[in-house]
Amino acid sequence: MGLAARVLEEEGFATIVLTPTHEFNRAVGIPRSVALAYPYGRLLGAVGDADGQRQVLSATLEILEEAQTPGQVAHLPFQWPDDPRDTHWHPPEMSPIVKAYLDDIKQAARKKKEGR
Repeated sequence: MGLAARVLEEEGFATIVLTPTHEFNRAVGIPRSVALAYPYGRLLGAVGDADGQRQVLSATLEILEEAQTPGQVAHLPFQWPDDPRDTHWHPPEMSPIVKAYLDDIKQAARKKKEGR
């Protein structure tokens, strides 16, 4: 997302990145970011929580509107109801592309572990 944001900014479009890792985004030069302590894969909120998702999106867009300078980081006040590490967001069944490449993924992991 960061590279896309920088390219869009160079073309004159204001961008904002919603992220749980604002320190990383600042280090790689994201123009504007909104920090949110939500788990990966759930940055707008819990599945089925349309009201909560709308609140996060609205707050993010308000910050984009108010942001004065590139590099600005804002922290949203929303709290995930559970410890984000305990959030089980993976689907019960792996995606077709992961299933198709599972052997290759395992082989690459073994090679990495063996240091090849």
